[in-house]
Amino acid sequence: MGRYYAEVIGSGSPVLFLPAGGFTGEEGRSLAESLRNDFEVHLLDLPGFGRSEGIEQIVSSEQLADWIYGYVVTHRLGPVHVIAHSLGGAVGLAFATHYPEQVERLVLLDQGHKAFPRVPLKEYGVFGLTVPLLSGLYRLMGPRIIERMERKIVSDEPTQSISDERFQTFCAKTGLSERDEIRRVLDAPAKLGRGGLNLLFGFYHLDVPQLMRTLQVPTLLFYGDFVGLDDKEARLTGAAISNLQRHELPITYIQMTGGHFVHWNPAFPIEQVRQFLQPEKASGLS
Repeated sequence: MGRYYAEVIGSGSPVLFLPAGGFTGEEGRSLAESLRNDFEVHLLDLPGFGRSEGIEQIVSSEQLADWIYGYVVTHRLGPVHVIAHSLGGAVGLAFATHYPEQVERLVLLDQGHKAFPRVPLKEYGVFGLTVPLLSGLYRLMGPRIIERMERKIVSDEPTQSISDERFQTFCAKTGLSERDEIRRVLDAPAKLGRGGLNLLFGFYHLDVPQLMRTLQVPTLLFYGDFVGLDDKEARLTGAAISNLQRHELPITYIQMTGGHFVHWNPAFPIEQVRQFLQPEKASGLS
């Protein structure tokens, strides 16, 4: 395992893709394949998830930003575009707020407009009830509690392919059609490694809406409206977007029908993303 693991697809201006928690960079493959003629897309594994080395300390937004900056500097990429989903979106947002001169344009996939719930039952199931307690212990004990937890849950066992039943349940809950590209990603989830829990707890304590309110980078925010899928989440989403729009921010808001995995929505406007990342070409055509 190296400090960073990324698969690079295409050629052109560099784009970093940062996946959701529990996923490898493979989550962004369909986007990378669509953009490969114009962009060099780097499908990164997050620190401590998949094949990227974890961060072995308590994680702040600055350290998340430094982690991405280290990749950019190591590969001599210069200013980059960032496309990022969910947990990866929080990492990309931290990078854009702390290193705005290093980010040309930012595309957030259902991230940034809502704070992560304090008791994440929907995200973690029954385990979500323990997160506030574990978070408090984490702040008190730091690396010591992480080491104990990792000894119990980090394993060298290979990941298991998703069953037909679980795949169908996932698609039903997320409002997605059952497609091979989604199945391939779910069949190879990111293994939790050393330092991965630091990332999760760092994200739990991150004030994502506050980071959004300090954005200077032109941003395209795709958000799932959850209408017809989850009434409570739909109300929370509507209120969060309305609140964010009260601020004068460099954000273009794109509402997507459905849930959290907006980029897997068949209606996802990839050409709008391409034009957003190529403003000089778009202006030349007008």
